[in-house]
Amino acid sequence: MSFEKEMSDLIEEQIFFAERVYFHLPIGMEIYDANGVLRKINNQAKNMYGVDDINMVIDKINLFDSPYMDEELEKKIKSGEDIVLEFEYDFDRVNKEYFATHNQNSMIYEVKVVSIKNKKDIIVGYMLLTNDVTNTKEAEYRTEESKRNLEMAMEAANMSSWVYDVYKKEFGSLHGEAIVKEYMTMEELQKMLHPQDRVSLSEIFTRLINKEIEQGCITVRVFNEQEMQYRYYESRMRLSDEHRGKLLIVGTQLDVTEKIQMAKNTKDLINKRALAMKVSNIVHWDFDVRTQKFESYNDPVNDYAFDKLLTIEEYLAVIHSEDRSFAFDGIQSMLSGKDLKVDFSCRIQTKYDHSWQYCNIIGVPFEYNDEGEVIRFTGFRQNISKLHNLNEELRERNYKMELTFKTVGMSYWDFDVESVQFRAFNDPVNDFHPDKPILPEDYLNAAHPDDTDAVRDNIECMTQGKIKDFSFQYRSRTKWNQDWQTLIITGIPVERNKKGQIIRYTGIAFNNTKWEKMAQELKDLKEKAELSDRLKSAFLANMSHEIRTPLNAIVGFSELMVNCDNQAEKDEYMSIIESNNELLLRLINDILDLSKIESGILERKRERFDLSKVCNELYTMILPKITNPNVRVEVNDNYSDCWVFLDRSRLKQVWMNYLINAVKCTHSGYIKLGYWEEDNGIRIFVEDSGTGIPDELQERVFGRFQKLNDFAQGTGLGLAITKAIVEAAGGKVGFTSTFGVGSTFWAWLPCEVKFTNNIENSETKNLRKDSFFTDTAPKNLKILVAEDNESNYLLVKRILKDYDLTHVVNGIEAIRKVLDEKFDLVIMDLKMPIMGGLEATRKIREFNPRIPIVALTANAFESDRVDAMEAGCNAFLTKPVKKEQLLELFS
Repeated sequence: MSFEKEMSDLIEEQIFFAERVYFHLPIGMEIYDANGVLRKINNQAKNMYGVDDINMVIDKINLFDSPYMDEELEKKIKSGEDIVLEFEYDFDRVNKEYFATHNQNSMIYEVKVVSIKNKKDIIVGYMLLTNDVTNTKEAEYRTEESKRNLEMAMEAANMSSWVYDVYKKEFGSLHGEAIVKEYMTMEELQKMLHPQDRVSLSEIFTRLINKEIEQGCITVRVFNEQEMQYRYYESRMRLSDEHRGKLLIVGTQLDVTEKIQMAKNTKDLINKRALAMKVSNIVHWDFDVRTQKFESYNDPVNDYAFDKLLTIEEYLAVIHSEDRSFAFDGIQSMLSGKDLKVDFSCRIQTKYDHSWQYCNIIGVPFEYNDEGEVIRFTGFRQNISKLHNLNEELRERNYKMELTFKTVGMSYWDFDVESVQFRAFNDPVNDFHPDKPILPEDYLNAAHPDDTDAVRDNIECMTQGKIKDFSFQYRSRTKWNQDWQTLIITGIPVERNKKGQIIRYTGIAFNNTKWEKMAQELKDLKEKAELSDRLKSAFLANMSHEIRTPLNAIVGFSELMVNCDNQAEKDEYMSIIESNNELLLRLINDILDLSKIESGILERKRERFDLSKVCNELYTMILPKITNPNVRVEVNDNYSDCWVFLDRSRLKQVWMNYLINAVKCTHSGYIKLGYWEEDNGIRIFVEDSGTGIPDELQERVFGRFQKLNDFAQGTGLGLAITKAIVEAAGGKVGFTSTFGVGSTFWAWLPCEVKFTNNIENSETKNLRKDSFFTDTAPKNLKILVAEDNESNYLLVKRILKDYDLTHVVNGIEAIRKVLDEKFDLVIMDLKMPIMGGLEATRKIREFNPRIPIVALTANAFESDRVDAMEAGCNAFLTKPVKKEQLLELFS
């Protein structure tokens, strides 16, 4: 083959190769002639422009007709200047103004215009290198946007980033102020770390490099030389091998010192809160209105499990039944969703409690929905049992203190120096209102005129803060007191200001009036007791004399009778002995009556009787006692039948006391006794022409142990007993007396008075009652005598010597005798050994209700007579018994 042929084939092959490269280039290529007419276009450009057939644009479109061509750009192109442009290529516009294309919308169009010149450097055409860079630009935009967003986020979070070149073993900073510096090595970084964090950092780097993990996270402590302390940094990192030939660890750095410190503080606060709640016994709770369930912490109701929710029913179940209404109202308030505060107290008992615990529950709205309704409440429940008990104890102590203050007449006061006002509790000056202030003038107005200066001086000293502890006494009277009250005031300073000046006093005011009166009364009682003691001593001495005098006569004349053969002398001795017996008996009766009066058991036996007859009896009784022929006895009896309802024996005792005193004091003249109706009652009197009573002694007449004449016989008790008997019956006593002329003693007793002959005499009843025997001849009577004293039995035996007597010494023997034998009469002593007479009488009446039983006893009180009659006795006789009294039973 010739050289020319080879060169021609080679050139043709090179041209073909160039054509193939031209049409398959990855960028668009367009060839325009010098006039701007398109001559050639490759496939990349054809597809990019959306041209279906290149013949539609070859030799048809002109570069300088493009809608994006302006004069300046055309000038630059024709001058041969290389131009690079990038702009948005709008196919809708091109389709309307330039050439037909099936593309729509637009693209980011990148073009480079290159002038084609000949050897003479003349432009013969233009070549356009074009490319659709829409995707690239969008990716770059997104990448840049993401980078800017990331940087903004990192700056907002105070975060920085770094990179570590594994092969170079060097750090680099990517963004922000990282703790690593450019070209810093791992060894240099390790020196900055806390010793405990160095190994952990090395391990996580090793695991990343060995691809054991894809990413890692670590928090390290780095020493800050300015602050001279470690700061905490959190770093997240990953291994990057996207760059060929490089192995990088890329990471972020975040200063979490404040976060960790906050977390630590939060944890400490939570622990402290939990400790405080446990120590204070406080429960924190949340109530979700939507689910109607409670979430609580430190709550025994949910077994201290904070994640265990409680229903309303579970909560109500542990509340005391009496308090559930309060809890129910509170829960209903929360369920209503209204902005309300819940506050109530109730008693709660769980399985952890031995008794009911008093709790205070407080809740407030915590979370709202879009409509403004409360959907969650939060609050606390505190166990206030100790506080409740303390309050109850304090309330009780305050009550006791107030009661004590009121009982003992004490008030408590405070004085404020700055306001010059008092505050007082239980003080009549402020009408017992502790909240009502008291001015100094109020105290001064209530003070006694003689004590005003003392009160004013003490108040002025307190106002000036001059005095310390003080105490004084004054008299005060308010509308609450009728009399002046003696007050003892004590006070002390209790508060000072910063300058050390006294600004408050406190103290007590004690009402000493009652104690003063009591002290005076005790003094008077002491004097009376001493006087009474002296009187009793005198009384005992007098009693010794009065008792020994009749005893001397009784004993002496009894001895004389033994050896006396003259019947007349015996009768005289017997008369003297009987007279002294009566005197001795009257002395003993006076002493017994005094005992009854002092013990408050003076008895009265009211009955209906004829006062005219009693008056005549007294006249008959007193005549033998008047041995002076110069004294006559007169009776002023204006009524033939005067029936009264009184204690007959006590009336006779009163009247007889007056008569006996009249006999003692009257040596000539008369003694008159009488009575008349007066003021729905009876007035009795004894008038005499005796010695009379001196004026200075008249106030002592009705006193106890009072003898106006020490040489007269008597105990000095008769008139005192008379006064006590009459006053006990609701009556009055009195007298008029003129010394040397005479006296009139009287007594008025309220009673029912009737003047008639149709009222049966109680004495008649008694006589009928005492007459036991109608059929049995007296000589044939068989009598049982129950008497433990042999002398007393012998006396009864001697009096009843004509009868058949059987003697027993106790009640049991009496019962056996009545069971075993037949007796016509039982004489029963009431006080005997083993079994007394009262019990024996009751036993006998169980099997023998008809046999007559007569009580014969030394128990002479009316109550003893009533007890005997109630036990079943038919009659009651007292010792010493007289022969006539005993024989009267058989008449």
